Amino acid sequence: MTIKNSKTIILVFCCSVLILQGFTPLHAEARIKVNDTTHIVIDSLFRAYLSNDQRIQWSGQETSFGVESALTADVQKTFKSGSIKVFTQLFINQPFDKNILTDEIRARYLRNFKTDTIEIKQLYLQVTRGKITFGLGKHASIFGRDYTVSFSNSFFDYPFIRTEAVLNFETGLFFRYTPGIFNIDIAVTNGSEDRDTNSMKAGMVRIGLHGKNQKWSFGVSAKAQDGIGSEWQKQYKNHLGLDFMGKSGFFQVSGEIIYDEYGFHRDFPIDEIFWKRSYYYRDIFYKYKTPVTGVGGYIDFQYSKTGSKWFLEINYGEYHPKKIGHPYHDDPIRRAILKINVHAAPQLNFFGVGLLENKRKKEPLFKGASDYGILLGLQYRL
Repeated sequence: MTIKNSKTIILVFCCSVLILQGFTPLHAEARIKVNDTTHIVIDSLFRAYLSNDQRIQWSGQETSFGVESALTADVQKTFKSGSIKVFTQLFINQPFDKNILTDEIRARYLRNFKTDTIEIKQLYLQVTRGKITFGLGKHASIFGRDYTVSFSNSFFDYPFIRTEAVLNFETGLFFRYTPGIFNIDIAVTNGSEDRDTNSMKAGMVRIGLHGKNQKWSFGVSAKAQDGIGSEWQKQYKNHLGLDFMGKSGFFQVSGEIIYDEYGFHRDFPIDEIFWKRSYYYRDIFYKYKTPVTGVGGYIDFQYSKTGSKWFLEINYGEYHPKKIGHPYHDDPIRRAILKINVHAAPQLNFFGVGLLENKRKKEPLFKGASDYGILLGLQYRL
């Protein structure tokens, strides 16, 4: 065992001991009342975990202890005719050690293992007046509705269409109108999660219905743009989707279905891709200014009882890409996910995640890898 690995294990152990004793390095006041019109809510979350992702067995990074956290701050000020909100969500990640196994082939995927220590996941200003809300900044995407519960800053435990196709966060201008049971969301965004490398903006819309006390919901979404990225590296990222959710007693069922467009506008050499690459060959060229298309979706079941010491989630999804004659791209992707969360002590939970995918044709680099991943850990929330 190397010294650096020993230090990581000691760090995880020490942090776990602190949590079990009722302390957290992210301890902060949860709610602050500034005055009668201004309130601040601060939330902190800490995870220590063991990750074993055999899908990337070829990388040497497949099994690792790790730590991460998430911090949120929500400042709300009410006035006679409405309210102002400033919301911030930061992810704090532990990067991989820099001595990563690499060679001519593995170098194509090197960026996949470079993680920013601090990520701004959300940061926006929002003004609400009656049934109308305006927001500007980085915000959870209005495309679809995602009711799954994640135990990973990297969204390791998310459905395929949410990790590979639909962005979970967008940066831009957001508008919402909520007359009665309807909710109408419109956004103009960069089309990519962070600041843009392309002057063309994406247009997004969702029209939905929701029941009393949010017992059910249904919506239709669309996102359109000529592509993301600089001109010679431009890739399609358009979707048309449908989402739904229903609750009854301790059970909840939800899901999404999308029609998807992706791929390069022009023939772009794969060895020149210097950003994070898809393991599912979505960064691919098919025909000049002709997107690759696909259809996918998932269904999600949750059991959660008030006062219960455990939570269960089962998720199953499929994605069927258009067959374009590429042996590693054309196979459908099937992904099943099981999540269990058990209350261990006040505000402390043990969680376990299992992920299983179907066998598909693999390039020589990926041969020998298995199609499953496991995540086990402790999670403390203020």
